[in-house]
Amino acid sequence: MLILTCPAQLRCLEEALRRSLPATLPVLGTVMTVARGNPAAHEVLVDSWPHFGVVLTRLRPEEHRDPGDFYTNQLTVYYRDEGAWRALLGDTEAVGWTRAFQMHGMQEGTYEAVRQAADAKGLRL
Repeated sequence: MLILTCPAQLRCLEEALRRSLPATLPVLGTVMTVARGNPAAHEVLVDSWPHFGVVLTRLRPEEHRDPGDFYTNQLTVYYRDEGAWRALLGDTEAVGWTRAFQMHGMQEGTYEAVRQAADAKGLRL
């Protein structure tokens, strides 16, 4: 996963996400917040750049104060490629499975992919 910090990359991503509304709405809001000063201390991750298959936003790891606080630890996701989304859930550290979290996404299959990844890790969802 790549963390986007460059303002030009964030603007480019924002424009790409706008073209896929309403499915991108949760992610777009966080990307806009990060691009405009990031008062909430989030980060924007993509699986590749500039041709991304998955966009994931999350609280910066250093900002996690309470591993049980799923209100603070909110992630948003948008994916063009469901296989890339499932691979991200299963094979990377992009999602902190040791902490409580909320996952927001508006696409068909988002919940099922998270459920299967949690089951594979022996975790309760």
